[in-house]
Amino acid sequence: MQSLSLRFRLFVVTASVTLCSCLVVSGFSAQALAQTQAVVVKTLRLRSAPSKAGAVLSTLKNQQAVAILEPKPKNGFYHVRVTQTADGWVWADGVQVGGAGASHTLGSQPGSRQLVRRPASKEVEPVTRGLAAAACAPDLNSCPANGCSPAGSGHALANQLKQATPAGTVPVMLTFDDFAALQQQADSLVGEDHDIPVDQRAQLANLTVSAGQVSEGALVGIVGYLVGTPHPNTGESVNCNLKGAENNDFHIPMSNDPNNSDYQGIVVEMIPQNRPATWNLANLTQVESNQQLVMVTGGLFYDNIHKVNGDPNNPIGGQPRRFSLWEVHNLMQFMVCTKADNSCDPAQPSDWAQLGQ
Repeated sequence: MQSLSLRFRLFVVTASVTLCSCLVVSGFSAQALAQTQAVVVKTLRLRSAPSKAGAVLSTLKNQQAVAILEPKPKNGFYHVRVTQTADGWVWADGVQVGGAGASHTLGSQPGSRQLVRRPASKEVEPVTRGLAAAACAPDLNSCPANGCSPAGSGHALANQLKQATPAGTVPVMLTFDDFAALQQQADSLVGEDHDIPVDQRAQLANLTVSAGQVSEGALVGIVGYLVGTPHPNTGESVNCNLKGAENNDFHIPMSNDPNNSDYQGIVVEMIPQNRPATWNLANLTQVESNQQLVMVTGGLFYDNIHKVNGDPNNPIGGQPRRFSLWEVHNLMQFMVCTKADNSCDPAQPSDWAQLGQ
């Protein structure tokens, strides 16, 4: 983990050009009937006008499908549609008309609110340690704080911590290096891939981070980008093994660079209890696809029943992809940067908007 921690640097906020809220929006029209399918063959900037002076709206990635709205380039730029509700101009030399990948459904690439960019990683809830696989409550409102785990057990305490209100009113701001350091400390204190007895879990306190010290259950915050694919879990003891997105936590990978994979990130989670309507998968997918900087706050939680799975060359099946088992679990706030260049200051509330607003 020592070498891994060197790879993570927070507040790298100017390296990527991202989609801003000033996308050129248009409805369906007769123009759409003449669209020609094409594919981007190198990284291109989507601009508001057919000129290098046009404002940058987003960055299109290699092999992204687009639709050409006008058959002839203007000033060397094609007018293209990126999603069903957004268009702009790209350098024509970087577009292959009818190329491989052009048959992809428009909107299945970054920029779509409806579809995710990549398949979600598959993780499973361990059931070999006496955790029931079947639902143990008829609905979420009937699910106790300990979920399906016996009251007083180590796993019951973990379930309770996942839903607990974090301690404190001012979040301790962490970096991704902090999460690597926290994993090293947890490895020494309690290990991973097993239940932690109630009395031993108390050791996850007064841990060293760049801002001083922090304990499990404290209110913490982190700034970064969504990576991988935000998705609902598929039935966990904490939510009484109920199925359906509405009954499960949203698993949201984060990293310090929007081009990282989820192996290079951590996980933050939204619980289903009293989850705001705007905290939905469509809005999360939009933020991830647009590569917008986000700032989240919530409780610090150690997901001890899993294994660290941070090496893409040696993936561990059934384990969430991440370099640290420490999570921000039970998110209290989810803010999205409102600046096109992602230069938002965590100390300036006016730089941020709540997810979905």
